[in-house]
Amino acid sequence: MRFWFRRVYVHYHGELPLDAPVIFASTHPNSAVDYLFSPLVHHQRTYVLVRGDVFEKPTLNKLFRAIFMLPVYRFRDGFASLNKNEQSFKECYNTFDRNGNVLIFSEGICVQEKMLQPLRKGTARLALDYIHKHGGKKIYVVTQATNYTRFRSFRASTMVNFGEPIDATRYNDLYLQNPNKAYEALTADIASNFEKDFISAKNYSDHSTTEMALMALRLNYCDGGPNWLVPNRSRFELENSLVEKMNALGDQALSEEWKTKALAVKLSTENEGFLSRNYTKFDLLLKLITLAPFVGLASLSVFVPRALTNWLTRNKIKDIIFYSTISVIGGVLIYIIQLLILLIIGIAVAGIYGLAVPIFTVIATMIGIEVMDEYRLAKYNWRHAHRRADFEFLHQEVSALIAAH
Repeated sequence: MRFWFRRVYVHYHGELPLDAPVIFASTHPNSAVDYLFSPLVHHQRTYVLVRGDVFEKPTLNKLFRAIFMLPVYRFRDGFASLNKNEQSFKECYNTFDRNGNVLIFSEGICVQEKMLQPLRKGTARLALDYIHKHGGKKIYVVTQATNYTRFRSFRASTMVNFGEPIDATRYNDLYLQNPNKAYEALTADIASNFEKDFISAKNYSDHSTTEMALMALRLNYCDGGPNWLVPNRSRFELENSLVEKMNALGDQALSEEWKTKALAVKLSTENEGFLSRNYTKFDLLLKLITLAPFVGLASLSVFVPRALTNWLTRNKIKDIIFYSTISVIGGVLIYIIQLLILLIIGIAVAGIYGLAVPIFTVIATMIGIEVMDEYRLAKYNWRHAHRRADFEFLHQEVSALIAAH
């Protein structure tokens, strides 16, 4: 995750409860990667409910359960399979009894759009049934809205917003009157939290005018600094404000001159940060030459994992939704296997000194991560240095749009 994503901006509307178990109700636009932010941010074991059909093979069933995944079955998996959910829910209840955490994708479907999907009642059912059918005393629901600057792209950033904790006992009286109405009320409150924290773009596509406007806004972003996890909501607020303006005004929000220049300079995600400092062509070429050896060593250290995951995504994965999942999780597994092979070969050839081979590989990778963004900025932008004025025009127009009442 540290290698694939540039920065993770985190915001909490309230402190995470410590006196009771927590259900993280998560958005689900980017497959299994959506889950990983919760345990990474909180440093707590968090079980996750995932589609049950992938657990059918015994080997995969053991593997997924070993990494804190539990199956949940949907109507599309067949009515008979729904009975299997009881066992998963029991495992969740046992986790809650130990004051543990569980994450559930409340939309019930993964759609790679910047648009909140209709919520299912499963999150509310899990929370309220724990109290009223399992005898739990208290449980909270905390929404987790994950916003990606772009899907499937290497070195994208994310903005993860955690909502105000919802105490499920607030719905006890309504549950006693009518459980269904209690499920609906809690689900509505979960949706309300999501709407405050999730960027929703109308008519979303990777190449829409709204996405182009966001690229222009990011021209002045400077993601430097030692911290990968950054406690900051201002970037989310800025991007959300722009998207809301674009939703309201459509393509007419930006001038024809803006659209013409965006095409002329071939505005892309790789231009992010180009205006953050007053770079000349010489500055960028010097940066490119200076950092190339470090990035080259890092690229060698991950060449095999990247090559294999790229082959998998091109030839074996039919749905692009899983691209990031294969790149991140598959890349990590292959990288670990690679380190073990290098360790065995190193010790066989050089004895105890062979330990240096995998250690050097890890160090090269970590150094490469630290300089990767500056290198990519130079690599993709040195040719554009003479068009700085055009990029400034693009950035200024979208900034003015946000500022306009």
